[in-house]
Amino acid sequence: MNIELKPEVKEKMLEIARDCNLPVERACEIILSQFATVVGGRVYTGRWREGNGLYFIVQWPFLTGIVKVRGEELAKLVEVK
Repeated sequence: MNIELKPEVKEKMLEIARDCNLPVERACEIILSQFATVVGGRVYTGRWREGNGLYFIVQWPFLTGIVKVRGEELAKLVEVK
């Protein structure tokens, strides 16, 4: 899967990844996985009344998710960096 991000969003994701000592791809994977699997994450859509288009409301999960990474996988991540 490939996604395009605005420069300011990409920079924020790079910052988050650096803080976690992870490659940015792995940080994005963890964030999106938690959104998709933790109870409460949802995206609502609707039509604009003011014009032609849609709006999107992103509701993030209510619960804190925990991701455990085994030592072997961490070693692979360090090699990739």
